[in-house]
Amino acid sequence: MTISESLISLNSFPIPTSFISKVGIDRDLIVSEEYTYIISNFKNYQLAIADVYMWIHDSPNLSEQDVSISSIAVIKQDLMNKANAIYKKYNDAKYSGSGIIYGFIGDTFNV
Repeated sequence: MTISESLISLNSFPIPTSFISKVGIDRDLIVSEEYTYIISNFKNYQLAIADVYMWIHDSPNLSEQDVSISSIAVIKQDLMNKANAIYKKYNDAKYSGSGIIYGFIGDTFNV
């Protein structure tokens, strides 16, 4: 199994290979290399996992005719929490641990 395949296998949600390639470049990973136990413990690989979790969290639900691909809110929240735990562990700039939830009601923002 390659690093790319290991990242895609994290979830059954369809992840584009172009996104995995971008994550590889961003995290200085050669995604065509063989995935090993040693690689699985590298900081950059762990951060790539967090990037995949956040991509899934941010992805829209898709549906066409009788086929639907969606993640329920609880699962998406769990993925974001897992990603943030990894980002926090490595003090990564993508960490968003403020815990503040913003909502939009009418013409004003609520905090």
